[in-house]
Amino acid sequence: MQIEEAINLFRNYLKNITTFNVDEFDLALPYFAIRELKKGEHFVEENKTCSHFAFMVSGLVRAYSNADGEEATVCLCGTNTFATSTVSFITQTPSNTSTQALDDVVLLTISYHDLQYLYTVSTFWQKVGRIITEKELMFMQKNEWRNSKLPAIEKYQLLLKENPGIVNRVPLQFIASYLGIQPETLSRLRKKLVSRIS
Repeated sequence: MQIEEAINLFRNYLKNITTFNVDEFDLALPYFAIRELKKGEHFVEENKTCSHFAFMVSGLVRAYSNADGEEATVCLCGTNTFATSTVSFITQTPSNTSTQALDDVVLLTISYHDLQYLYTVSTFWQKVGRIITEKELMFMQKNEWRNSKLPAIEKYQLLLKENPGIVNRVPLQFIASYLGIQPETLSRLRKKLVSRIS
């Protein structure tokens, strides 16, 4: 993918969330880069510092943590979202999660240091940084239902409602992990819901 196409997608995303300033947006153009990940590759690795902000141009990633050898999926992210480990990026400290491509992924990236420079010279980029950080925090809070005591079937139905496109693109074991249930339970739930529809 050409970088111009990726920049256009990010430009359109920003136009939907804030008052757009063409001249100040263009200040960032020399600092943007394309990064392509093959299925299975990592953008962020646990215990390493996330040094780049990344806008998802295409593809699908999952963020996961690792406790006692057990992986727990904490985020499933597609186009027009972010693959950045937010806390690690902001604080420049090691990440407590990894971010892995679930298919071929294209990211538009900018380094931490280049973004800090843009903050010093542009009120537009200061505002963009604040809005995106707020959106990420709201997203995390909105998704707290995953760790609630809701019945498994209600969790799955919420996922279908909020992100129906992801269900058919993500392996069952990662969806189950994201919902905090066993893959066998999720398989039974899916069959049950299909039988209800038919």
